[in-house]
Amino acid sequence: MKAKLQRCRTVWGRTEQRDTLPGLRAVTNAVYQPATPDGSWALCDADGTIIEFGANPMLTDVVDEADDRPTLFIGPLITHYGHFLLGTFARLWPLLTWRGPKPRLLCYAEGPLDALHAKWATLPFLADILARFDLTIADLVTFQNVTRIPKLLVPEPSVKEQDFTHAIYGTLTHYTGEAFYDPVAVDRETRPVYLSKARLASGISRLRNEDVLCERLARQGVDIVFPETLRFPELVRLLSERKMVLGTAGSAFHTAVFAAPNRRILALNWTPPVHANYPLLDALNGTQARYYFVPGSMIEEEPGFHFGWSIPDPLAVAAEMLERAHAFDSLEARDAAEDAARWRSKWIPGWKPVQRWLERRL
Repeated sequence: MKAKLQRCRTVWGRTEQRDTLPGLRAVTNAVYQPATPDGSWALCDADGTIIEFGANPMLTDVVDEADDRPTLFIGPLITHYGHFLLGTFARLWPLLTWRGPKPRLLCYAEGPLDALHAKWATLPFLADILARFDLTIADLVTFQNVTRIPKLLVPEPSVKEQDFTHAIYGTLTHYTGEAFYDPVAVDRETRPVYLSKARLASGISRLRNEDVLCERLARQGVDIVFPETLRFPELVRLLSERKMVLGTAGSAFHTAVFAAPNRRILALNWTPPVHANYPLLDALNGTQARYYFVPGSMIEEEPGFHFGWSIPDPLAVAAEMLERAHAFDSLEARDAAEDAARWRSKWIPGWKPVQRWLERRL
């Protein structure tokens, strides 16, 4: 039977791994210019030199003074789960070695702080992650007026999407996630699990005919799980305890960097190149991930998502995904052979007669 899946061999972006620490700047009497509806905001040092900013900052005189509690700047508070992990969370690395009173976390966000706290409280992953550092939603702050901050630390991110990760990000994710799974239970469940987006109302991408794929997988003994219904610790535990995880490439798979090392993942991707964020994070935790493209996939509009996509013959794709999952340890050799055969078919149309001639001669 002709293979339905084609191994993703190229990467969209860079995947540099850095052993050095990101930069960390201590600023005395920093000045925060609040966010406005047009996206303007600024963070300056005492001399007025801009440290970070958005849009077109309009610098004005200081009107408020913050108390002297130490403050850690964490950039924008990103509410999308995957981008939060690769953005906001990536600045929390100084908490690993923090000494003294716990800091407040300064982020730029528009609106009254009470309303923002209520909004952020609806993000369960946020509270679960902050709790790991003895912090709560109440420790997240922003200011409505131009404010002087006596003691401010400004860390550089430990990850840049589609570009690089610092090793400290792996340390940060390991520390955060290790409290949520029992090392004795790692890989104890051999029944595969499939992480489905079928019930998501909005997001980046969605496989439009995923329900057909899931129905077939479920009939073959695969557990179908909807990640958005799980708390962050539950998802970390699930990924740690399952020996094999299936799904479509998406933010849920970023959680693997928090789980037990050496996760085994087999995922469908909507294009032949895989987004660099996946191999960037996979490398930090030894994740054995195999990403596949289905030739003939179609990109379409999808309400609530940036785009939707469909695969041809989802029943056959489901059968092949499960077959490859069972043969996971031999996939490297198998995929390499299929790549070679595909290359010969594309670039050497007359290969088969030549192959038969060579076989007779040898």
